[in-house]
Formats: sequence, C-alpha cells, structure tokens
Amino acid sequence: MSNPTVQQDEVFRSGEGDAWFRRNAASLDAHAGHDWILDSLSRLQGRADIRTVCEVGCASAWRLARLPEVLPRTTRRAGFDLSEDAVRHGRARDPALDLRFGAASAPPFDEQFDLVIVSFVLHWIDRALLTRSLAAIDALVAPGGYLAVADFLPDSPCRRRYHHRNDVALYTYKQDYAAAFTATNLYREVSRSVFHHGDTQGALQAAGDGDRASCVLLHKPLNAYPER
Repeated sequence: MSNPTVQQDEVFRSGEGDAWFRRNAASLDAHAGHDWILDSLSRLQGRADIRTVCEVGCASAWRLARLPEVLPRTTRRAGFDLSEDAVRHGRARDPALDLRFGAASAPPFDEQFDLVIVSFVLHWIDRALLTRSLAAIDALVAPGGYLAVADFLPDSPCRRRYHHRNDVALYTYKQDYAAAFTATNLYREVSRSVFHHGDTQGALQAAGDGDRASCVLLHKPLNAYPER
C-alpha cells in the first residue's frame, strides 16, 4: 500500500508553497515585531564571528532582511524556499540577498555557512525525506558554526491534517527537531526559548500542547569527539 504523504514535498513544490505565501505575504512583509531567532542571536556571545548565513525555507526572506539588526558584520545572506513567488518577492524587495528556489532535502547551495536558520519548516517535510533533509541541513553548517531551529514543541510527537487542502492527504508533523541534531553528538545546545506559537511580542505566556513552540540555538563544535 502506498503512503499518501510520500509526495507531500512535491505538492508544495508544484503550487501549494505559492498558495501558502500568497495567503501570508502581507503579514510577512509587515513582520517588524519580536522574532525569537533574532532575539536568540542578539544574545549569542560569538555572534561577531558570523559572516555568512543561509535560511532554509526563507519565504520572502523578511528575517534575512532584518538580520543586520543583530548581526551587523554579515557579508553574505542567502536563502531558499519551495515557493517561487516568495523567492521572486524577496529578490525584488532586497536585491542584496541571494535567494533561490529549492527544498530542504536538496539545497541549491554547495557551500557551508557560519549560521543556518530553519524556522517552522521541518514540520512540513515529507516523512520519507526527513532524514535526508536533516543531513542536507547539517551539510550547510560549517564546522564551528551555528544552527538555529524553531518549530512546534508538543508533549510528544504528533501529526495534524493540513486544512487548506482536502484533495490530498497533507500533514504537519510536530516534535522536538533540535533533539534530532543533538542526538548525533555533532551539535551542542547553546540556548532554548519556549514560547506560545502565536506570540509576536516576546512575552512569557502559558502554551498548551498544540501551541507550544521552541527556538533552539545549536553550536557545531570543531572537535565533537575529543580523545581521552
């Protein structure tokens, strides 16, 4: 029996990614408030050493556009997304950004970055491509670099039906994705913020199982396996 979610990434690549962006473009363009990833980076002791950044699933790249607020010494800001509309929109708004069309499982960059950002992307990814996507994201992070992962944080892993499409079985999958990287022993957790997914003010408030999210900043040390 075939898995109805195996083609999930292709559905987003072939049009649903653009549909998602059109529904959310106005709010993304207006996003000038609190952002947990920018907040975490603003408190990172080693942020002055970050020169190159890539955002996986960057949408219109509003966060990359704001990145100099907290990382003023960056020399390269790149990103990619499965929505061609979002990529075109981001390029028009800020030509200084290197934005491309691509999926987490097959990034359109063959270089490594000081910082890679993955914000509320992994829960969309087809389960058949999850481990490939995690490996591809890891390959983007330079040794000694950082990985910022933000996503839902339920009490236990779960999935939820995607309500914008009834013609095909699409799901979002919620779990602690930062744990997938630390489990390899290649990453060390630097900071973790737990918050209500709907919060835009950076306020501390209670969040139930369905609304709880986390932003985890990870470091990829140069020597993860010291000799003893």
